[in-house]
Amino acid sequence: MLREGEKTGDLPVIPLHGSTRDLRDFRRRSHVVLLWDPSAGATELAAWKERRKAESQRWTWLQAGAAVPAAPLKDIPPGIYLISRWGKVLAVYPPGPWDMERIERDLLTFEAQDCCDLSQAP
Repeated sequence: MLREGEKTGDLPVIPLHGSTRDLRDFRRRSHVVLLWDPSAGATELAAWKERRKAESQRWTWLQAGAAVPAAPLKDIPPGIYLISRWGKVLAVYPPGPWDMERIERDLLTFEAQDCCDLSQAP
């Protein structure tokens, strides 16, 4: 379900700055950085929320949101999943603190390819 290059299914998530939603609610509106670390507790979640708040301008500029699964994921390895606004997993990073530089680079590369897909040119 969360493999690089594949579409995601519907999954309940909790945005770091909001209430429980489904991944489909983000479609066509924003990209999602899904943080999945089953060993993370309340302390890590609070640190993620604070970091998200501190980097809010960058998240807004990238049109991306950060979220955690609403319930533990089965058969999904821990990691940071970068999901496009179209519901496709663009990249999977190792669990731990997110690398905003890498997320930004991957999203900008995706946006450039998505808006300028020369394979569709006549």
